Amino acid sequence: MPKVLKIMLFWSLVFPTIITFLRVIIDFILGKEIELFPYTAFFLGVGAAGLIFAGPLMYLISKSNEEKY
Repeated sequence: MPKVLKIMLFWSLVFPTIITFLRVIIDFILGKEIELFPYTAFFLGVGAAGLIFAGPLMYLISKSNEEKY
């Protein structure tokens, strides 16, 4: 699997899943009501940010680190 694909999949699927899961746990511990819609919107927002900003940025950083050494 190409390195860029691994980075993009992590920042668009894995990272948002982890963050959303942590948010659900925190809300459960605090006793707040857990509904599907706010978490879905949060997941999609973080996923879009990972796909548009974090994924390409982390790929360029890793690529520049490889060129130095």
